[in-house]
Amino acid sequence: MQQLLLPFICLLLAACASQPVNTLSYPAELDPCLNRLMNFKQQVLQQGVQDAQLHWNTQYPHLAFDRFSIAILTQMQSTEDKSRWLDYVSGQAAVQRKVEYQNLPDKSNIDFEIQEKCAEQLATHNKNNAQFWLQIKQSPPKIPSGYQSWQRVVGLYPISKLFAAPAIESENTRIALDFIAPVHDYSIIYRNADKPTLSSSTIHSWFRQALYKSDAEWPLLGKSQLAELQKYYAPEFIIETASNDDKPGQVAFLADGKPGVNISQPTLYLGHSYTRFHGRTLLQLHYSLWFANRTAKSKFDPYAGKFDAVLVRLTLDHQGQPLILDSIHHCGCYHMVFTLNPLLKFAPKQADTESPVTWSVYRNKTTNSLRITLSHGEHMIKDVNWSDNNPQARPLILQSYNQLRSLPRNNSSYKSLFDQQGMLPDSRRSERFYLWPFGVKSPGAMRQYGHHATAFIGERHFDEPFMLEALFLPPSVNPH
Repeated sequence: MQQLLLPFICLLLAACASQPVNTLSYPAELDPCLNRLMNFKQQVLQQGVQDAQLHWNTQYPHLAFDRFSIAILTQMQSTEDKSRWLDYVSGQAAVQRKVEYQNLPDKSNIDFEIQEKCAEQLATHNKNNAQFWLQIKQSPPKIPSGYQSWQRVVGLYPISKLFAAPAIESENTRIALDFIAPVHDYSIIYRNADKPTLSSSTIHSWFRQALYKSDAEWPLLGKSQLAELQKYYAPEFIIETASNDDKPGQVAFLADGKPGVNISQPTLYLGHSYTRFHGRTLLQLHYSLWFANRTAKSKFDPYAGKFDAVLVRLTLDHQGQPLILDSIHHCGCYHMVFTLNPLLKFAPKQADTESPVTWSVYRNKTTNSLRITLSHGEHMIKDVNWSDNNPQARPLILQSYNQLRSLPRNNSSYKSLFDQQGMLPDSRRSERFYLWPFGVKSPGAMRQYGHHATAFIGERHFDEPFMLEALFLPPSVNPH
């Protein structure tokens, strides 16, 4: 289907590139810049290297959107907040263009430096353009759903979910019971060996300054501050180790040209995002571990296969202190949510949507490191607690999650780990053959951030900006 649609998409882009995308928002002198960016995306599509982590829209070829940026758009009222929002989506687009350009097999017709200057000119024009803001707020870009309605229709979803609900509840009970199971005899501890020295008062001052600048209470920290926070809060991982499948590593294209995990380089991939939580915008820190395989329990294990990855997300309050921890596997499965603050109480379960596994883990003020235990084989979280750093832990290499969007290959070229739909085809699971009626594309397969559907019953995306808010009651006393 993709091969059939691609020529049509390219023709559409070419038609758009031949004339101004929107004459209300852009003056005629910016037409060459619009065309340049449109032509770049046409090359990206034709050569099959489109990055799927962010949504790209033909009306705004210099911008890229996530679910959060669309959700917060109407709250951008002051000149300062509008400028910060535009910097945010412009910055996202710049990263996307960089990885796409790096992944292009043929770059001969593209002047990347001039293209980036064009993007800056378009964003500068947008900042004080009333028509631009009116248009984008009235008709914001729409992020595609991770659910495919036709599958639910054909799969008789209303009936299928009745049969699936007891099995899902049973599986959640099994996962919760693992929290009281003993840790495997042989476990390896991993941590970031380069943890910076930060005090709570320093972190609080960073957030106070960032929030002071934003009427929308959006804590946009500087790059160096964000990097320090990511290192400081990086969890310590205890991993039950029964085989090499339980050793985290560095994702790379191997000598045979296929992607794999080099377990000689234990690596923690870092990212960040933002969420809305009962009237506030909160910073979220991401930590991903990748494994070569999920170990099979039997000759036919529909959940086993090549690649496994766990994504842990730490949501900070407005003082920069841990508030919520949640986690999924990179297939979007096994969503688990932990409250780290006693003022937060979970909301009643929603009858029409599958609920994640929930737990409360309160911080001991005498310790400063979050410790997460993963099971062997399945790599399930089976314990979360606070502890002091273990000096015997093996060091983790810290890398940006964005590196997975453009990995080097043996022939000096680059390629994303994920395809143009945000999927990792090499990680497909047999479970996809019987879980397809629930509308999730290729259940069990690893996928790119922004493409994690986390519920088979109902709909929930891991990056939905109001997802966590729906799982918690409003704090009776506003935490910090």
